[in-house]
Amino acid sequence: MRKRKVKILLSALMMLCMVLSGLSVSAADDRLGEVVDGSILTDEMQAEYGEPSKTKGTYLSSGSGSVTNLGGRQVYISGRTNCYRVSDEVSVTLTLQRLEGNSWVYVGSVGPVCAYNTYTVSASRTFSVSGGYYYRVKGTHAAIKGSTGESCSSYSNGIWVY
Repeated sequence: MRKRKVKILLSALMMLCMVLSGLSVSAADDRLGEVVDGSILTDEMQAEYGEPSKTKGTYLSSGSGSVTNLGGRQVYISGRTNCYRVSDEVSVTLTLQRLEGNSWVYVGSVGPVCAYNTYTVSASRTFSVSGGYYYRVKGTHAAIKGSTGESCSSYSNGIWVY
């Protein structure tokens, strides 16, 4: 008799789970694929940017970065600045932004992280965020050699965090 009650209870729970999983609708679907300030809104777990093939300058080669949804409303941002040759100072600044309406607003940042007499520098950080928004990372990359200063900025696409 007891086994029968357990089986009935488990069957009822499984049915409830199936019904609820079919009802979950995400606000991400409403804007999926839309472009806001140069960033495509996606349902991917990670979005990257980077333009290694485009010449940035005499010293500054490229800047790259990414934003990753770790689950549990945790987002990891990382980025790197690369130079063609050793520079006096190389820096990277990463800014996490959240889409509110049609505007990307500041959430947090890491950097500037600077390295000296080198050709590369990187930075990263994990953030706790609110669910129900798209997030992107902005990277600002710079290199200085003597009196020559070069910089560029890039944005990732937006990723949805539940």
